[in-house]
Amino acid sequence: MATASVLVMALAGCTTASSTTTETAEATPEATATATETTSTATFAASTGDCDAMAATFRDVESANADLVDPELTAVCDGDTLTISSNSIPDYLYIATTPGSPKVSELTMTIPVTPTEADEPSAVPYLGALGVAVDGVPIYGPTEGTGGDVQSLEGALSVCGSHSGPTDFHIHWFGYADGVDCLYDADEVETGESLVVGWAADGYPIMSGVVCSDDECSETVQLTSSWELTDESQFATDTWAAHSYVEGSGDLDECNGRVDSDGQYRYYATTTFPYFLGCYHGEVADDALGGNNAAAPGGGPA
Repeated sequence: MATASVLVMALAGCTTASSTTTETAEATPEATATATETTSTATFAASTGDCDAMAATFRDVESANADLVDPELTAVCDGDTLTISSNSIPDYLYIATTPGSPKVSELTMTIPVTPTEADEPSAVPYLGALGVAVDGVPIYGPTEGTGGDVQSLEGALSVCGSHSGPTDFHIHWFGYADGVDCLYDADEVETGESLVVGWAADGYPIMSGVVCSDDECSETVQLTSSWELTDESQFATDTWAAHSYVEGSGDLDECNGRVDSDGQYRYYATTTFPYFLGCYHGEVADDALGGNNAAAPGGGPA
């Protein structure tokens, strides 16, 4: 099982993005530290119900890669929905470690301004986008083209948690490191301030899992998943079968989220499975995601 933050490989169905060789963040995939008695950041960077505020969480993207097409990203309000359109090109530095590089892949995601909690959680896709990052890069789940976990193959991801696949450039987990250009830099993440990683297809925000432990932010902690690796033999072939949800074992629910002190539900990025989402907490419209990287049928158990 791969435990390092910096990964370099070529795998079935994906080619990798790359990173510079620098000191990585303390939080690595398969870290086991447990955050206890954590409180939510007093002011949240993302809340639902205000379309203009939701749209404002998306960046005015600029090119960071002279050899790539410029990134394109729009977030447009229309009544009770927000539509995000992107060409999937990152706005942070891409350094190739294998053949291939990020290419244009049109993505659209239309989400409700006021999401509806589902009667029962629903499965996220095995492959394809489950949401979109604030820079327009598609967010994928924990599964690779092999069916195994993205961390089961050495070199699957860059330190930023992203890589290029046959369809698009995408992110599988929230990575950062000192001196590395990622979605956010380490100094931003390690303050524990509320950071929006992206939005899921059901309309709920996805946040950085590094949060303040109290209102004074006397220290920061990494929120932990409540999914546990219970069958290591399947980690590289069927990551959903390899993991089991154990209620209360971590800080977050089955979908990798929680209701914060303001009463709003948010997903949080974790350093272990499922990394972003374990399921959809809210209702997802059939046409929520469109484009070359729209989610393939199927998904992890919900």
